[in-house]
Amino acid sequence: MIKRYFIFLLLLMSVLGSVNATTPTVPETCTPTDFYVVLDDSSMTSELITTQLQAIDFNIVAPSVSGVENNRIYFSSKSDLARFCAILSYTNPSLPFSGAFSVYTEDGFTPVSVLKIYGTYAPEAWVYSDLTINSSKSQLAYIYSQTSNGQYSGDSISNNGVQFFYYSGGSTAVNGAQYDEIVLLSNNVLTYGCKGGGYDPRVGRVMSSLVVFDYIEYEYSGSLTLTLTELYTPPEQGNISIYSAAGTEVYESSYLLGTTDNGGLLDIQLPMGEHTLKFIKDGYWDVFKTITVSENTSEIYVTMAPSNAIFQVEKEFSGNIYPNSIARLSLDVTPVKTAYATKLRVSGVEVNKVYYNTQELPKAADGSYIIGDISSPQNIVIDFKTTSSWGERTFTVELSATDIEGTAYTNLETINYNVLELPFLFEAPDSWAIGTNEVTLTDMSGESYSVLLVLYDESGTEKWSSSTNLLEYCEYTFEVPIEDAGEYILELNAKSGSVKSYYSVEIIEPVSLVSDFLTANPGKVATVQFKISNPTESVKYYKASLSCPFYNDTIDKTFSIAPGTVDKTVDMSFEVPEDLEMEYYQLTLEVFDEGKTDPIYSGHVVLTISNASLLIASVPGGNTTLIILASAVMVIAGTFAALRLKK
Repeated sequence: MIKRYFIFLLLLMSVLGSVNATTPTVPETCTPTDFYVVLDDSSMTSELITTQLQAIDFNIVAPSVSGVENNRIYFSSKSDLARFCAILSYTNPSLPFSGAFSVYTEDGFTPVSVLKIYGTYAPEAWVYSDLTINSSKSQLAYIYSQTSNGQYSGDSISNNGVQFFYYSGGSTAVNGAQYDEIVLLSNNVLTYGCKGGGYDPRVGRVMSSLVVFDYIEYEYSGSLTLTLTELYTPPEQGNISIYSAAGTEVYESSYLLGTTDNGGLLDIQLPMGEHTLKFIKDGYWDVFKTITVSENTSEIYVTMAPSNAIFQVEKEFSGNIYPNSIARLSLDVTPVKTAYATKLRVSGVEVNKVYYNTQELPKAADGSYIIGDISSPQNIVIDFKTTSSWGERTFTVELSATDIEGTAYTNLETINYNVLELPFLFEAPDSWAIGTNEVTLTDMSGESYSVLLVLYDESGTEKWSSSTNLLEYCEYTFEVPIEDAGEYILELNAKSGSVKSYYSVEIIEPVSLVSDFLTANPGKVATVQFKISNPTESVKYYKASLSCPFYNDTIDKTFSIAPGTVDKTVDMSFEVPEDLEMEYYQLTLEVFDEGKTDPIYSGHVVLTISNASLLIASVPGGNTTLIILASAVMVIAGTFAALRLKK
């Protein structure tokens, strides 16, 4: 009989022990739930986590744990998760694992605020203070409270006027601990009351930890001094604007953050830091993208690849895009499966260069760029020339490839970009000419900044450069000297290189001599001939001056040329003096734009003085030998004609 009674007592003690257990029990088989924490220390094994968790004393109420797996601790309910996030006890007012964890609920990653509240009072009277708590919405909150009262002391806590916690004693001190679930309004008031027994150690003391799955703001007022300590503060959040195909679902882990609207936009908030998002849409390949959320609003652009395409393509432009510049488009290309014989084509824009993994690709005869096989993520960079005007622009990039079975795939990517308006007004000559050309910049932005102009010839050699600090709403004129005809590029850099623009400059040889040799007889009229063009859209006016060593004054001629005229021949005639002593003279021809003092052309003609028969006329550019031969032919022909007449 005694033996059976002893066994019964042992069984009873074991039952009571399990009922009053304050350490959590971790099941051998993990059952994942929506309520869990992820420990910051990723090196901890499940066994180590379980050992430490089962050693924690949660005082009166331990959370119900449904399992430990992969650095995660799962809980049976949201209330159990909240108990894990609260202080352990009055004597151990700390968080499990030192609060080094992130919290997840049915809403995915969840911001949590844990506020420790401590009040104490010695005088023999009740005093109160109101703790006002503001949150984003009305919701359930969880509060663990415990007293450490002396004799004749007491404590109370009310939520919006409804008391849920009260302990007070007389000659015998009364203490207790509670874990409560309360309704927290968006503007909520917790009232703390405390009274003492008149002196120490007859002091009323109460400590609580309030767990709210939200961001909160708080303040208190009243006669009872409250010490407020944030034990766990949710991370600051940043605003994210996601642009993708309409109806794209955005997930973090298994939690749906939202779905893009009909315009392809989804605005969300995420805690600052790194997040990996998953984008899902029927008929498209899933896309994973890791982003970093900061205090500034971030814009995320995600391109969804149709399931009949072989590549997932992410597009990004480098810097702002301005008129007459070279813009850079970076394509991060990820093959869904190994792609063979990949080719790139670009249409709708003038391509400057294409790079594949930093290597420049040549353009094939069919206009494509041959990339080859792609089995892993690669980078393609396209440098292209922008339009001369600002506004929204678009072009197309085509990626074609086959899989190992020979099935053909085509990615057709529409590239939209915005050409920004230049911060200044750029004025240049309608037609550039040899000599000095004026380029005027006028600021339109209301800011001052540095400007650098560089002139390159067609081989890329720098021919001239100049810089200035352009003041707000002011203008500055550069004088660009060009010495020779040819093709040039004028590069304009402003705002420390953040604004770049390029302008093509073509200088057509405006004047060319018909011949730089001339033969003439003394006393006869000689003519220097040259050709001149007018590539502009307006009438051009010129003055030609011919300098002869045997004349004191130049021989001048003014003339005009119609728009678009090419190689118009102009004659400069003069009479050769009869008393010249030299056989050769060098003449100088200069051609001027109207009203200009610097010539657009300067050249030399060698004049040969011939004393041959007067039958030899002065021929512009004539060759003396040819003229003599021609004269001989004429004499012979005349002789034959005379002999025939005699017969």
